[in-house]
Amino acid sequence: MFKYLLFPSLVISLLSLKTPSLATTIDCGSSPEELKTKLSFACFGTIEQDGSIPADYNSDIGYDISRQWQAGYHVTQVLKLGDLAESFSPQTLTVSNMISSGGGDINSVLIKEFPLIHQQSLSDLIQSIPSLKRVKVKHFPGLDSYGGNQRLSQLIKRHSSLKNLTLQQLGIGDFALSSIPGLTQAQLNQFPGWGNQYLSNLPYFSTIPLAQMPNAWVANNPVIARIDALRSREGQQDRTLSGSYKEGFSVPCYSDCDYVELDDLENVGASVSLPVEGIRWISGKKQKVSGGEGCLAWVNNGQEPTGIHPFGPAFKVVLWDVNEQTGDITTKLFFRFRASCGLWGSGATPYFIGPVSWMNHKTNDFVVAGFQGQIFNSSSSASSTITNTTNVGSGNNQPMTAGNNNGSGNGNVTSGHNNPSVTATNPNPLSTSTVETPIYTDINLNPINQNLSWSSWQFSQVLPANSYTATSNYLCHQENCGYSIGMFNLSSTDPFVMAAVGKTNAGDAWLNQVNNGTTPTTAGINKFFPKTLQQEVFETKLDEIASSVSEQIDPLTQKPFVNGRKVQRIAQAHLGGTSAKIDADIQVGLQGESLLEASRNLVSLYRSRS
Repeated sequence: MFKYLLFPSLVISLLSLKTPSLATTIDCGSSPEELKTKLSFACFGTIEQDGSIPADYNSDIGYDISRQWQAGYHVTQVLKLGDLAESFSPQTLTVSNMISSGGGDINSVLIKEFPLIHQQSLSDLIQSIPSLKRVKVKHFPGLDSYGGNQRLSQLIKRHSSLKNLTLQQLGIGDFALSSIPGLTQAQLNQFPGWGNQYLSNLPYFSTIPLAQMPNAWVANNPVIARIDALRSREGQQDRTLSGSYKEGFSVPCYSDCDYVELDDLENVGASVSLPVEGIRWISGKKQKVSGGEGCLAWVNNGQEPTGIHPFGPAFKVVLWDVNEQTGDITTKLFFRFRASCGLWGSGATPYFIGPVSWMNHKTNDFVVAGFQGQIFNSSSSASSTITNTTNVGSGNNQPMTAGNNNGSGNGNVTSGHNNPSVTATNPNPLSTSTVETPIYTDINLNPINQNLSWSSWQFSQVLPANSYTATSNYLCHQENCGYSIGMFNLSSTDPFVMAAVGKTNAGDAWLNQVNNGTTPTTAGINKFFPKTLQQEVFETKLDEIASSVSEQIDPLTQKPFVNGRKVQRIAQAHLGGTSAKIDADIQVGLQGESLLEASRNLVSLYRSRS
C-alpha cells in the first residue's frame, strides 16, 4: 500500500535486562501491521537523563512515592506494574498468560526468577490462592519432610512458624513456577505488593506485545501522516496537535517554535484536505505544558514536554530535534508514575521520565499522528455554515450545532484561542452564520451527553495537588486578602474555611492573623486546619456548590445541569466562584486558561477516573 516502510526496523538489545531464558534481540517490526503486533516494552530504549521523585511528601500522602534512576536505565527498570494499571490493565494477566504471551514456557521459569512470588509468605500465598488450603503437602514443592498427606492449611496450624516464612526463606526457589498448584492461573493482582513490582522483575513481561495486553494499546488502527516540512525558530503557531491531557491537544506555541508540518498521505494538494493536512506538531524539547493529576501533579513542577498520545496514556511521543538543513527529526518517549495517595485515591506525575529514544525520521517519511476516531484541531481558516431554523423571538432557542461534529453537537461554539464564539443564548441569532468549527485532539471537550455522576471525592482526585501544609503568596481579591492553604488551595477568607477554623477562639485568632498578612506556619496549619478538616471543608463546600448547580438552567439545553455538564458547571463555580458566568471566557489561574477551557479539561480528567 505504501511505497516506503513507515517505521525503521527496531532491533533492541536486551542484555541489560535480567529476564530469564529470553532472546537477546527483539524484532519490533518495520511496517504498521508489524508494529501493531510486535511492539512491546522491550522495544523501548534507555532513559537518557538522571531523575528522581523526592520523599518530601511521603508523610503527607501516607505512601512512599520516592523513586530515582540514572541515565542508561531501561524503562522496565524504572516503571512498576502499578504505573500501567490504568493504561494496559496488566495486573489482570495470569502468571501463565504473562509468560506465554512474552514467548516463555511456564515450566522453565523458576520461582526465584519471579521476585513477586519468591517473596510471598506461605500464609499470603495461601490467601492469594485459596485452593492451596486443600492441597496436600506432598503436592507442594519442598515441604515433603513435614508429612505429605496433611493439607497445607493443617500444616501451618501445626507449625505456626512456617506461615510467615517466604518461599525464599523456605528454600524452594529452584522449583518451577508450575510446581505450585493453582499458581499459573492466578492473576498478578491477587498477590500483595503486585503494584510495586518493577517491570524488569516480571518474567517475559517486557516482550509481551502491547496488542496482547488485557487493555490493548489504542492505535490498533493508526492515523498515518506524512512529514511535509520542517521548521525551526518560527513565530506563533496556533494550529497544533500537541499538548497534554491537562491542557488539551491544540496548545499553541508563541515564539521560537520548532515543529514539523504534517500532510495527508494522498499528497494531492488542497483539492483533497483531510484532518491532519497542514497541522503542526510542536517540539517538546523547547515547549513545556502542564501535566499530571491528583496528588502527584506537583512533581517536576507540574510540567512535561508538549507531545501526542497515539498509543494511549502509558507513554507520550514527543518531537525532539528538528534539523531544517538535513531534513532530519528525532522523536522521544516520556513516561509517568502512578501511585496511591491513601484516602485520596491515586495520582499521576506529569510525563517527565525520559527522554527515551524512539524513531528518527526525514522529510516525506510517515509517522503515527493519532488513531482512528480521534478528532484533530481544524484549520484556523476552515469554516462551516450553520443554518438556524429557529424563528427569532419564538422563545424556542435550541442549541445550534456546527456542521458534522461526529455527533457531539455543541451549542457553545468556541475556538479556544481568542476567536469569536456563538452561543445558544444569543438573543438575536442570525438565520445563517459562518463561524469556525472547533475540533480538538484526544480529549472530548463536549461533556453534555456524558453519563457522569457527581462525587466530590472523585473531583478532588483531578485537581492540581499540593501538600496539606502548602501555602500561596499573600493575595488580595477586592477587599479580601489572605493565603490559599493546603491540598485544595482553599482561601483563608473562604466562608467555609472561616466557619470551620473559627469554631474555637484560638482558631479564630489564628485565622485573623493569617488574613492580616502573617504567613501560616506548618505547625499552625497542622493545629488549626489539619488534613482531616481540609477534606471535610472541601467536600462540604463542593457538595453545596453541586446542590446550587442542580437548581440552575443550562443555556445549552434549556434544562437543569445534568451528567457531564453538571460536573463542568461545578468546576466553573469552584475555579471562578459561585457567581462566575456560565462558560465564561475569563482567565483563571496563572496558566492563561479561560474558565471554560479549564472546566473542560477538568471534566476530561474526571471522566478518566470514572
